[in-house]
Amino acid sequence: MRVTEEVFKKAEKEGSAREFLFALLKEIKGEDFTRRDFKSLNHEKIILNLVKENNLEPYFSLSGSKNIYNALRKAFRSYFKAKTEKEWIKKLGNWRKEFEFLLSKAVACYLVDSGSISRVQQLLSSGWIVPPYAVKVYKDGDPFESFKPFLEKSFLKERFDKYGEIDFLSSRKTILDGILNAFLSGFTEIAIYGLFVQIEGVVWEVFVKRNPLEADIESIIRRRNRKFITIQYALKLITASITEEGTIPDFFDCIKFVDFKDDGRLNRNAVMHGISVNFGSRRNFLKLFLLFEFLVYLGMKISDQDCTK
Repeated sequence: MRVTEEVFKKAEKEGSAREFLFALLKEIKGEDFTRRDFKSLNHEKIILNLVKENNLEPYFSLSGSKNIYNALRKAFRSYFKAKTEKEWIKKLGNWRKEFEFLLSKAVACYLVDSGSISRVQQLLSSGWIVPPYAVKVYKDGDPFESFKPFLEKSFLKERFDKYGEIDFLSSRKTILDGILNAFLSGFTEIAIYGLFVQIEGVVWEVFVKRNPLEADIESIIRRRNRKFITIQYALKLITASITEEGTIPDFFDCIKFVDFKDDGRLNRNAVMHGISVNFGSRRNFLKLFLLFEFLVYLGMKISDQDCTK
């Protein structure tokens, strides 16, 4: 009597473990299977046969179980959970391969267009991930000093106006315009809130939504009752292709809120959870804006499949 996951889930809806066995047998034998039939069976023999025929031996144990009915139910739960975990590991491995394939050419283009691998790595070690045009103007010292001209109104408006022409950003144009208006109006904190969210949106649009294996990943996520956070994972893979270390910028790293010092530093978790209130500086906005531009650059390379532009 082989039990599929679909049959198990239907029987699993029953409250008691004994009723679970009845529902399981009814699904297997059909609607004509009655409670009288159920009572006439040797339940212990039936359960042991189910264990054998469904390869539940590694999961079936009376230890910690109220009775053999409960032991069977727990065995099926463990079996299907282990099956899902194996599938998750396999799919995640394939997802990563597809993701890395999408990134490899785009990152190679980025390094070529930037004109200096060492300068890219130097900026990354300082917590700045920036587009090629920013790498080219950086000399030495505090990156903020080199990048200040990118905060000028005319430059920002030119960049934000172009977002409407980019396919994976066009639906976000109204939100992005709102972010720019907030910054130019002096509401830097609101602009930073918006940029954090849109950065994750770009990662989703380019690296996740367009990945042919994403649907498989999401179906397994639901079965595992877990969330799959992509922004940190994406940044880690991106930086690993640049420095081989795979470290993410500290402003996207997780931090214990009790250890967080709200001294103007930027941290996504602290900002988005309302722990930080002193993050509204032009430096922080610029750091996020240039990261956004970097991701847009990669996205355009991946979308165009052309590394010559």
